[in-house]
Amino acid sequence: MLGGMQTIRIPHVAARRLGEPEPDLTSMVVIHRAMLTDLDRLTDLLSAPSGRVPASGEWADAVRGYAAALLAEIDHHHSAEDDLLWPVIERTAGPAIDLDPLTDDHQALAPVLAHCRASLHKDDQTLGRALGELRDLLREHIAEEERDVFPVIYRYVPKDAYEWVEKHIGRRASLRRLTFTVPWLAGYAEPAELDRMLGRAGLPFRLLLAATKGRWARQERLVFGPPENRP
Repeated sequence: MLGGMQTIRIPHVAARRLGEPEPDLTSMVVIHRAMLTDLDRLTDLLSAPSGRVPASGEWADAVRGYAAALLAEIDHHHSAEDDLLWPVIERTAGPAIDLDPLTDDHQALAPVLAHCRASLHKDDQTLGRALGELRDLLREHIAEEERDVFPVIYRYVPKDAYEWVEKHIGRRASLRRLTFTVPWLAGYAEPAELDRMLGRAGLPFRLLLAATKGRWARQERLVFGPPENRP
């Protein structure tokens, strides 16, 4: 488990019967998109010729603060899969899938995440290389997950069981983290995706998004610059 969080009691759940509603994996798709895109963007930014990101100052602090928040999201996401989603899949899908390789991937990511966190305090080239290593591992892992696990979730996990997982993932996040998570995901969601996500999340998350999206947009703009000036 990457984040060191305690697991909770997983409810007894039977496999989804054919004809019953399928779970909606929109949030998972958007999280994957956000993680990989931001790792690409930060790696490109930090791997630019020396001097692009100064050693100190508002921009340097913003870049490293954004990278730290992204690393926390990646850690939180994979800890939640280990503690919440994987057990639900195991109870519903049984021998239809072997999750051990994906759990092994999570264990392999742990030291890479730790290296990235340590590199937050080093020069931009070192941090860029560390984030690039994480990106390459995560890209392969996500491709495997979406290819092998998504079809199993659709087939075997009941809609209400998957929504239980989503609800408890949200409960594990502190309000401080959610002030980044909610606008960050909204920024990577297509309009229809955002509508579906907020429809399940409810009014508190709509209000949180309204309160935080401006601040996140300013942070994102400070780190990466206005869209017209980006590579």
